[in-house]
Amino acid sequence: MSAPTPPPAEGNSHPAADEDTRRTTGEDSRRAEEPARRSGLGAILSEDEFSVSDAIGGPRGILESVLPTLLFVVLFVATRSVKIAALSAVAVVLVLLVARIVQRQSPGTVLGGLLGVALGAVLAIRSGDGTDFYWPGIVINAVSLMVLVLTILLRRPLVGVLVALLDPRVQDWQEDPDARRVYTRATLLFAGLYAAKIAVQLPLLLTGQVAALGAAKLAMGLPAFAVLVYLVWLMHRALLGRRARRD
Repeated sequence: MSAPTPPPAEGNSHPAADEDTRRTTGEDSRRAEEPARRSGLGAILSEDEFSVSDAIGGPRGILESVLPTLLFVVLFVATRSVKIAALSAVAVVLVLLVARIVQRQSPGTVLGGLLGVALGAVLAIRSGDGTDFYWPGIVINAVSLMVLVLTILLRRPLVGVLVALLDPRVQDWQEDPDARRVYTRATLLFAGLYAAKIAVQLPLLLTGQVAALGAAKLAMGLPAFAVLVYLVWLMHRALLGRRARRD
């Protein structure tokens, strides 16, 4: 009688299983090493191709930015009830916030939106005037405009400061006259956007045009921001090209 085949020694395994294990481990290691995908200006400065999706935060960024205002406008027009429209806008931001927390994602941007929407809802419900829902946004635009202009006057344009934090290739931008001009113009672009928002939206608010104000806010929000980020990306890439030729 032939001797029974001994079982494999402890720690040994079938070659196919070893290959599967190595493949799985390798994929897990690559996923672990991949940095979290960013969005906004920081996500595109180092890229050779401009991504609109990255610039505006992807589908989720669009949803979180647009949905509260869109819901408020639609419900106000449909029901003429400030309370229903305002509370619904707050509720949808809370849902978006909970979704981020459950998925263990940063809730920072949604928290900022929640504060603005909640304050606008309180103002609108207390006064019964739907336009009061937009006051926090108008104030934020005015403060942003003042900050941008102040940084230009102080010769520390805000876009230059932010870009230097996000892209180490231009950390010395303050010593480069070309870079200072580029980032000053970029900061002026954003200052112009906030000035335009105030110029368009404030008269609509003061004349009680709730639906028109909501449409203006949406149109001058993500679409305008994406255009400016694209222009800043073009200016930044051109600057890098000029610096490379000088070196």
